[in-house]
Amino acid sequence: MIKANFEFDIDKHEKFFFGHLSERDKRHYAGLEAMKLGYYGVKTVSIRLCINKHTVRKGKEELLNGILLEPGRIRKKGGGRKKNCNYQGFN
Repeated sequence: MIKANFEFDIDKHEKFFFGHLSERDKRHYAGLEAMKLGYYGVKTVSIRLCINKHTVRKGKEELLNGILLEPGRIRKKGGGRKKNCNYQGFN
């Protein structure tokens, strides 16, 4: 019996998949991968996915504590960049 040779470029497929996730889903995916890896998981995942280690920790914390956001929201209310109307002639 001949064994089939299945070789996949997992890193390429993982980065493609990761690039199509929302911000919240990226945090949760990174946190889950870090939990699977155990010790040094946060550092390994942050390097592999090219994201900040604090983002991985936040995703891991959200998963462990069961933090859920309102449906349809990616960030907590009030999160993100604040609006600033005092720039370039909008005084």
